[in-house]
Amino acid sequence: MRDLFAILLYLWQLPQNLLGLLLVTILKPESSCEFEGLRLYYASRMRGGISLGQYVVIHDQMKDYTGRTENHEMGHSRQSIYLGPLYLIAIGLPSILWAAWWNRSRGMSYYSFYTEKWADHLGGVERDD
Repeated sequence: MRDLFAILLYLWQLPQNLLGLLLVTILKPESSCEFEGLRLYYASRMRGGISLGQYVVIHDQMKDYTGRTENHEMGHSRQSIYLGPLYLIAIGLPSILWAAWWNRSRGMSYYSFYTEKWADHLGGVERDD
């Protein structure tokens, strides 16, 4: 039964899982670890972090020993589970556009955007900023 659930979950998130698999193949991460049932990949060629279904890729120097970065990305993974094939449109694209547009000098927290705020909430991350 567990295997059937895993297959159905992978298919539910198929668009982002395929992109995640492609990204991991291209970036060739230097290390990985198991984190809350998912595989996290750390890659020096990654700028920032991204969650694509069951594939979470984080820049190797963003490894956060408090778990805050990892938990934030786990929040995005939960969004993917909830939204399935709608994740890329509702979360993925807006999040990437926000990351490209956001600048510290604009006077607002990167995590104030709805995609990031919700990911923090789902990942149990509390921020002061």
